[in-house]
Amino acid sequence: MSRPKNREEFRREMAQAFADVLEEDGLHWKKEWHSFGAPRNGVTKAPYKGCNAFWLSLVSLTRGYSDPRWVTMTQIMDRGAVYHPKEKWHLRAGTKAVYVEYWFPYDQKERKTVPWETYYRDLQNGRSPSQYRLLAKYTPVFNAGEVDGIPEREAVRGEDVGMEELVRKLSENMNVPIRLDGGDQAYYAPYEDCVHLPEPGAFENEYAFNATALHELTHSTGHPSRLDRPLTAMRWSEAYAYEELVAEISSCFMGCALSQGPDRGHLENHRAYVQSWIREIRDQPETLIRAIRDAQGAADYMDRMAGLITEQEYETLRGRTAEIREREKERELLV
Repeated sequence: MSRPKNREEFRREMAQAFADVLEEDGLHWKKEWHSFGAPRNGVTKAPYKGCNAFWLSLVSLTRGYSDPRWVTMTQIMDRGAVYHPKEKWHLRAGTKAVYVEYWFPYDQKERKTVPWETYYRDLQNGRSPSQYRLLAKYTPVFNAGEVDGIPEREAVRGEDVGMEELVRKLSENMNVPIRLDGGDQAYYAPYEDCVHLPEPGAFENEYAFNATALHELTHSTGHPSRLDRPLTAMRWSEAYAYEELVAEISSCFMGCALSQGPDRGHLENHRAYVQSWIREIRDQPETLIRAIRDAQGAADYMDRMAGLITEQEYETLRGRTAEIREREKERELLV
């Protein structure tokens, strides 16, 4: 992939690549998606979020990478001996870069980009958001599996959390009961704010039961008392299919952090939506971008409710995402 000229090109390429995977593998992309863990920077250990997390996971899937870490050329070369002073890293010849999208606040008065922390502090001290612009920058990164000399990866927070424990915490902390009265159906009922599932014995195994519960709990994040997504669309409608796409991507974000993947039965449950997703994504790449954002929002919310991130970390993520969305809307109105 060459450096994107703009955000439209970046997002169009990501959407087309995902549509190609869906067309080739249907919903089986989800099973492979979980084999490498959540993408993160190999030096700072900071997790990638949103479109970058999705894009790096998609590239890992298509290229066969098994290491979730990604590093920049500056980090690999480390000319100032700042990142890994006692180690020599070397990028293998022929390795192709992958570009990720970074957003920076740009101080129009000082004519320079500033850290997000500085931006928020300036706003608290009375400066107006209109004194800043948000700039998108595209930076090449390389998978750690292509870097000789990099040490073995270490476990990160959240990877040791079991699916059963996660489901229990989410149900309790979100106050969404799970009732085993679904017969042969699994669904979230918005009007009750409750998940209905078949008895555990109806599933292939315990994991299948908990994976289905997690999927339905993802839908519950859209309740008006939480993130307020539209949840009342008729089954098989475009709006219903979109919400299913959000839940599938969000469960991927959650599952990557847990290093666990879905079972075959779960993969088959939503096969009917695949063709509608492919058409919509190819025709309107922004649909995928919107779904990724909603899915990341749901995953962040569930991370908070499960105690995987702090309230302060959640509010920081939420504020930054809201700021980028608002500025993008302003830009679209000016085009």
